[in-house]
Amino acid sequence: MNYIYFYPEFVRILVCILIIAGICMQCFAFIYKFNSGAKGFKYVCELSFEFSVILLQFIYGYIYSCIYYQTNISIYYPEQYLAVGYIASILFLIMLIATAVYLKQAHITLSICFALPLLPFANNLANGTFTVVLFTALIMFIIRSVHLILKTSKLKRNTITPLSVKESIDALNTGILFCRNDGQILLANHCISNLMTEIFNKEFTSGIKFINEIRNISNTQNQQTVCKVKNSYYMIKQTEMYIKKKPYFLITSTNVTEQMNAMQELLSLKARLVQKGNELNFQLNNLETSCKEGALLQIRTRVHDLLGQKLSVLLRRLQNKDDNIDADAIEKFCNSIMKDILSDEKNVSDKSLILLQEVMSSIGVELAIIGEMPYDNDIAALFVETIRECSTNAVRHSLATKVRAEIKSKDGINSLKITDNGTNTCTTIQLGTGLSGLKNKAEMLGGTLSVTPYPHFSVELTVKEGENYD
Repeated sequence: MNYIYFYPEFVRILVCILIIAGICMQCFAFIYKFNSGAKGFKYVCELSFEFSVILLQFIYGYIYSCIYYQTNISIYYPEQYLAVGYIASILFLIMLIATAVYLKQAHITLSICFALPLLPFANNLANGTFTVVLFTALIMFIIRSVHLILKTSKLKRNTITPLSVKESIDALNTGILFCRNDGQILLANHCISNLMTEIFNKEFTSGIKFINEIRNISNTQNQQTVCKVKNSYYMIKQTEMYIKKKPYFLITSTNVTEQMNAMQELLSLKARLVQKGNELNFQLNNLETSCKEGALLQIRTRVHDLLGQKLSVLLRRLQNKDDNIDADAIEKFCNSIMKDILSDEKNVSDKSLILLQEVMSSIGVELAIIGEMPYDNDIAALFVETIRECSTNAVRHSLATKVRAEIKSKDGINSLKITDNGTNTCTTIQLGTGLSGLKNKAEMLGGTLSVTPYPHFSVELTVKEGENYD
């Protein structure tokens, strides 16, 4: 390296900069390697070799600084500096070969170029050739250090280490705390640490104490605790596990604010549905009573009006001396009252249906009745009862909003078909008390009642008419 005496000043400064840059970059590379989290003798060998590279660069710096100093005071390069360079290069070569053999990585031997400027034969090279060797070695120092930093960074990102595990756990939105059975915390991420501070304004050193404090202020079910913090809800769960037959506890915390808000909304909707269902059941249970009471009231009013009208006429005729009324005439008159009552029975059925339609409309159900009721009182009463029963079932069981009752009369045969727009998934049906009773009444009148459950629920009633009232 005595050729450095003859370099221009700017070249000597450039060499100084390259040596300092090489030392700094190699130190960074060594730190990256040291913090990679690897273990084992192989890892120790790699670190030792990188440390030897740093020492070699410091030898470069030491020898160069001595030469540069001697140059500035015009004193010739002393021979003892060559001995230091020889010893350092030989030790480095021994370390290089041993590392390459143990790691079975032949490319490490390329690092021999780092020691070339310090070897004895390098001082016998021509001035220009030595300059190329020196600058090549210094630049190779820097390139190798940058490559090692990039390689170690990539390996660190792709390798699972204790540090990477901690960083990954800290990045989770779920709080995680791992402790021994005596409560000593072994691992806790940022999420659960922040939760401790937010609830208790401090961080716990015992996981058992933390979970017990949470349970004292919250609702606990099946090792799961839900606590409210300001406007947020957290579910905290404790799980016992065994590692190498030693008991440990895993405590997790999860933000369940959205789930709790949704559950509260569902509970509110359920309460409203239960209330509406109770109101609907009340209306349906009182539907038949309301229809009967309304029909009876209409019958009483009608009979009252009819009797009042007939009796007023009879009284008027009895008070009139010009009318000759005997006992036979009075008997015929009374018989005509009964005939009028019976002849208007059809109107009573019609009024019952009108009342039924009004009741259904009050609960949001459209009841459409097509056709006219039969004149036969028994058949008409059966038709009214069937319409009432089927309408009630349609609303209660299939949630129908529209019910259609179609009445037809042809050649003395009266038929009734009832359909609805409700939902029905049953392919078979078992007749309940209501429909069974209607079927029995239809058979007593010589008719039939059939039920079609799928795909659309319908009831068909057919009865042959007997004696008519004209």
